[in-house]
Amino acid sequence: MPPIKLRDSAPKRTLEDIFSEPDDLGLLSVKPKASSSGPIEQAKFEEINSFFEAHGREPLSSGDLSERTLSRRLASIRKNKELSQALKPIDRHDLLADLNNPESAAGFSLSSPQDDRDFEIDESASSLEDILNSDSFSVFDEGDDSIFDLTHVHAVDDRATPDEIAQRKPCNDFRRFEKLFNDVREGIKSKSLKVTRFKQASQISQGDFFILQGVICFIDEVGETRETKNGHFDARLRVIFDNGTESNLLLRSLGKALHLDGTGRRVIPDPSTVEDAFNNVTHKDKLSGQIYFLRSLTNNAQLKAIPNLIKIGFTSGTVEDRVKNAEKDPTFLEAPVKILGALDCYNLNPNKFETLIHGFLHAQRIQMKLVSMDGSSYQPKEWFSVDFDTAREVARRIIDGTIVNYRMDNTTARIVHK
Repeated sequence: MPPIKLRDSAPKRTLEDIFSEPDDLGLLSVKPKASSSGPIEQAKFEEINSFFEAHGREPLSSGDLSERTLSRRLASIRKNKELSQALKPIDRHDLLADLNNPESAAGFSLSSPQDDRDFEIDESASSLEDILNSDSFSVFDEGDDSIFDLTHVHAVDDRATPDEIAQRKPCNDFRRFEKLFNDVREGIKSKSLKVTRFKQASQISQGDFFILQGVICFIDEVGETRETKNGHFDARLRVIFDNGTESNLLLRSLGKALHLDGTGRRVIPDPSTVEDAFNNVTHKDKLSGQIYFLRSLTNNAQLKAIPNLIKIGFTSGTVEDRVKNAEKDPTFLEAPVKILGALDCYNLNPNKFETLIHGFLHAQRIQMKLVSMDGSSYQPKEWFSVDFDTAREVARRIIDGTIVNYRMDNTTARIVHK
């Protein structure tokens, strides 16, 4: 039986022979796909624009991971002439100037092709994401993004767009907040303040402290609340960070960041802060001082005969400092005193307070002349014959402005409504 011939005896043909033949069917006539500047390309380039506006320069390949990513993206766009032309309308900083033109290419330099570089992994990388974002993998950042083009589905174009993008910037009035941050740090360190895991954005209010990525942040202002298209409520914030920066984050954005941060915490305010908030006292109110109430421990028989002898005064410091030398001060009847209480005052005019308190308690004010230790005579001005509860209520009514609705009943020495 003759052997079966499997191949023709004709000489073998190479690929060069095949491709050199006429392409009658036009199979090899392939045109490169034209670049488009769809929403994704525009959004990516807008990130580069935002970087330039924030730093005053284009992103460098020697920066951090995010800056290196933007640098590679810009280089990729510059190499693609069609995409560069398509993105020209949103190129606000001439980042896509004609690099072949020496005049327009000033300040720019083309780096060597990515493929010619040695493949090295950044030793500072600590995760897979860091490795993939390193310079060694930059070649993969120049792929075809056409798979993201929506063809047979409708794009969601009615998503709520923020009126502005939150940016970190130096806080010019940070010194106003330094004491607040110091108090919080000391409170956390001494455990007088407690921290708890952040749970929901509805907990964010003016005057609150949080810990975001290890940095203490303070809510200085909460803007007007508005309803988003998806039915949620949001507001623009002024957030101060203890590293001397500030940001105008949206409330829901801050809430999301705190929720996703494994170390995100809320600082629980102390009871005095809660009481201030109930009385509409915020960090923006200026503490004027304290109204204090004292009882004299004098041995003077004439003074001891006066019932409910109380001094009502004002100090811009602390009451304890004010009464240190009471035994030598005619203001305190040159005798020891007992502190009955004190009220913190915000935005209060001391002169106006003294005028109101003296006028309202005119009938209860003691009228006598005393002789001091040095032999001179004096007349006490801030001592009244009134019980402590009544004196305290009069002071509170002066502070909140409702004193105009009340009068003193000189028979009972009590405050009554007009």
